[in-house]
Amino acid sequence: MDTNNKTQKTKIDVEALRKGGVVKLKDPDMYSVWIKTACCNLNSEQLIKIADITDKYARGYLLFSTRQIPIIPHIHLNDVEQVKEELSRVYLELDRCGPRVRNINVCYSNTICPDAITDSISLAEKLENYFRDPILHKIKIGVAGCKKDCIISRVLNDISFVGVEQDGRQGYYDVYVGGKLGLNPFVGVKMASRISEEEAVRFVNNYFELMRNEGKKGERGSHLIKRLGVEYVKQVLNTDLQQRPPVEPVPCATKTNEVATNKMILKIRATCGEITSNQLREIADISEKYGHGFVHFAVRGAPEIPYVDTQYLEIIRERLAIVGLQILDRGIDNLQSCFGEYCTESNAHTQPLLRKVERLVEDLGLNNLNIKISGSGCPNSCGISHINDIGYIGVAKPAVNESECVGCELCLDVCKREAIDMVADIAVINEDKCRHCGQCIAVCPFEAILEEQKGFSILVGGKEGEDTRLGEVIAEFLTDEETLEVTERCLRIVKDRGVNVATLLDEIGIEGLKEMILPSEQFVYCD
Repeated sequence: MDTNNKTQKTKIDVEALRKGGVVKLKDPDMYSVWIKTACCNLNSEQLIKIADITDKYARGYLLFSTRQIPIIPHIHLNDVEQVKEELSRVYLELDRCGPRVRNINVCYSNTICPDAITDSISLAEKLENYFRDPILHKIKIGVAGCKKDCIISRVLNDISFVGVEQDGRQGYYDVYVGGKLGLNPFVGVKMASRISEEEAVRFVNNYFELMRNEGKKGERGSHLIKRLGVEYVKQVLNTDLQQRPPVEPVPCATKTNEVATNKMILKIRATCGEITSNQLREIADISEKYGHGFVHFAVRGAPEIPYVDTQYLEIIRERLAIVGLQILDRGIDNLQSCFGEYCTESNAHTQPLLRKVERLVEDLGLNNLNIKISGSGCPNSCGISHINDIGYIGVAKPAVNESECVGCELCLDVCKREAIDMVADIAVINEDKCRHCGQCIAVCPFEAILEEQKGFSILVGGKEGEDTRLGEVIAEFLTDEETLEVTERCLRIVKDRGVNVATLLDEIGIEGLKEMILPSEQFVYCD
C-alpha cells in the first residue's frame, strides 16, 4: 500500500503528536518537529545532523525559535519516526507542545556572560529533571543570570528565576510566577526574593505539587494566581524551602567552566529566525574553529557563538557573507517571527512583512540594536509580539450569520477569552472581550461565523528586562502597506529622538504617540 494513502486512511491524533513535539501545519500531512536543547545549546555535530535532516526530509531550512530550540517545518508525517531515529544518533530528542513540561529556558552562566551574577546553568541542570514529569499542564521554566533577563522569562515562563545579589554575595534568585503571552498575556508576579539554588529547586517542586493538587485542566500559573489569589499561591510555593530535595543534576554537555576572558558572544542575524541547511553547517563549522564547538539558541532567533576571539571577527564576517548571513552588530535587533503563513492558527503572513520592515530599517539608516520588532501570525503571540518596541499580530474579526447558527457550541469550547455567549441558541460575540484570534471562524462547520475583517494589529511599547511591560495595541486590521506606513512613522520618531518606544510612551503617552503615527482616518484605532 502506498504510504501516503495509508496516512490518509488512518485517523491521526493531532493532539497526541503535539504533546510529543510534532506539530501540525496547514499543508496536508505536513508537520514541524520541535527539537529539545540542553541548556539551550547544541554542539556542531548535532547542528550538522539537523542540517542533513532538513535537506533529506524537509525544505532545507529550520527556525531558531522563541522557545530557544530549533524547529524543522514541513516534514511529512510518514517521515517523523525516521527523523526521530536520526536525531537520537546525536543524542537529541523532541521537545513538547501543548499541556506538558517544556524545554528549560536559560541564558549564559557567569563564566560566559559578564553581566551574569549566577551560574544559571547549574540551576538549569537540576531543574532539567522536571522535563520528565508526566504532569498534563503546560509548564515553562526559565533561569536568567541577571536582571536584564535576556530570555524574557517574566512573561515567557510560568516560573522564572532571575539572578540577584544578597549583601554583596552572588548566586541568589528572585522568583516570578505566572508569566505568559497569548490571548491573555500576564507579567509574572514576584513570589520569592533572594533564594538560593537549593531553595529554587524546592520552590519548583512546590509549584508542581500545587498544580497537581489544585490546578484545573488547562490551567497555568497565571490562572492559579487569578483564581486562588497571590497571597495563597505565594504561601504554598514558599513552604519548607530550606528542606533540601534529593535532586541529581542532569549534566549539560556544552557546559564549560572556562572564563571567557577577552572573548565575545558572536550574534548572527537570522531574520524571522530562519536559517538554511547550508548556513547552519557554516555556523557549526565556525563554532568549531573559533568558539567552543557549540551554538546558543537565543529568544530572538539570532544564533549565538560564545567564546569567540575578536581577532577572528572579520574572517568570520567574510565567511558568513558567502552564505548570505551577517553579524548582528548594526541596524536593529534581530526581527523574530513565529511559523507565520504555514501555521494552522495563523491569520497573516508575518515573514514577508518582516523582511519589508528590514529593508525599511536599512533605508532609514536606523542603527540602534536596542530597538526590537517582531511578528506573530495570530494572538497566541509565538513571535513574542508583546515584548517589542513594535509588534505585529495577525487578527481576524468574526461575525455571526444567525440564520446558519445551529447552537452547537463548538465556538464556546475554543474561545480562550470566553468572549462568546449563547443567546436563544445563537452565538453572540462580546466585542469587548474578543481578541480576534479567528479560532471560532475556523472551528464552525456550518459557516455560521464568518471573517468580517482581517489584517495586522500593531502593538507598541513592549519592553523586556527589569521593567518588563507588555505592548499596547494601537490599531487593528491593517493591510501590509498600512502596517509599513505606521512602522515607518514610528521608526522615524525613534531615530530622531534616540530612544526606544517604551521611553517615548513615558514622555508623550499612548495618545500622543497615536496622534503622531496614526494620522489617517483609514486606520482602525484602539481605545
